[in-house]
Amino acid sequence: MAGNHEGSHLITSFPVVFFGSLILAAAVGYFLHRKLNGLPKIGEKFYDPIILILGMWCLIGLLIDAFAHIAGSVDDTFFTPWHAVWYSGSAAYGTYMIYAIMPEGGMRQLVSEPFKTLRGIENQHKPGVYGIIIFAVSGFGDLIWHETLGVEENTDILLSPTHIGLFIGLMMSVSAPVWSAWANAKSGRDGIRSQALIVFGLGAAWTVALLMIRYANLWIAPLQSYCYSATVVFCENENYTTALEIGLQSLFLQAALTSTVVALFLKRWEPERGSMFLLFMFHAVGVWVYSEFDSRLLWMGVSLALLAEIGVLAYQKMGPSVYISLVAASQVVVLLLFSLSDAARLSGTRYWIEGVNIHLIPFGWSIHSTFGAIVVCALIGWITSIVAFSPEIPETDDH
Repeated sequence: MAGNHEGSHLITSFPVVFFGSLILAAAVGYFLHRKLNGLPKIGEKFYDPIILILGMWCLIGLLIDAFAHIAGSVDDTFFTPWHAVWYSGSAAYGTYMIYAIMPEGGMRQLVSEPFKTLRGIENQHKPGVYGIIIFAVSGFGDLIWHETLGVEENTDILLSPTHIGLFIGLMMSVSAPVWSAWANAKSGRDGIRSQALIVFGLGAAWTVALLMIRYANLWIAPLQSYCYSATVVFCENENYTTALEIGLQSLFLQAALTSTVVALFLKRWEPERGSMFLLFMFHAVGVWVYSEFDSRLLWMGVSLALLAEIGVLAYQKMGPSVYISLVAASQVVVLLLFSLSDAARLSGTRYWIEGVNIHLIPFGWSIHSTFGAIVVCALIGWITSIVAFSPEIPETDDH
């Protein structure tokens, strides 16, 4: 059930936030309609910026709602102010999408032939449309789920079936400009401004994915949960293998996620100056919010973003395989460096010898595993680059 019950004021604030936000959005929409002589239809100029803004509205609602669940500030009801932010954004997105895909026959044709209308949408625009449909269906299911089975908290929020649907729908919705740009042969070729929508769309989707596997992120987890005890009294694990395996599983999973996001971008576009920094700032903000606004996590994220931007020089000279490997390994290096001083202060040591092995702070892992984890994360990045940039299959004379 819920954590800290906040009382009936949550319910009363829901309509204020929900309808207040939509009234404001309607006013902005009316202004744009007058200024642009009609809002853009699907695929027209300014369509992608509008759906990205609406998608970011939904994402902000997700971040607020996720923080509320993680912090235990929830009530046994669906009708909370953070849900109001999230679902008002989806209502605005859905309303605009209905307008954008409206067939020539108007609402009557849309209602009578919905599947024909959806099939007629160009493939590059389908993720945004289908995403908000999945989100709407999951949102309605979430209402029923909450009101009948209670409210999730902590890691449970990541495994609720309706929440998984919401995550998938939101990822598709916010990444819509990415797929639209993918089909445009001239996209992303004219500086950071030409890649801004792409980076924001991909970064927003990455932020959602970070939440989905938040439980397996050593940046967010307390150091005590995965470091090895031995002579270090502040660690929770007395079994070395347990501590090591907990850590490695999380490091490798995050390396795979980061490598996939970067490889997806590089598969289609050459990074302009500042684009990788901006993309990795979504990662920084995500872990900052999911850690309940731990400033240390924010600075770690900024450091990784700077390394990713500087590493573009390696990409330009040695290609995507080296760059993706460096970025994946950098996540471990940043974590090690930022954890080192705290671990040394708490443990009173920097290393110790156990049997024939040297164990190193901050993780307390052996020297083999500490450096081996960096190498394997780089290997994961390299394998991801092989999949993304695999050699072409040679053609044969057979018909």
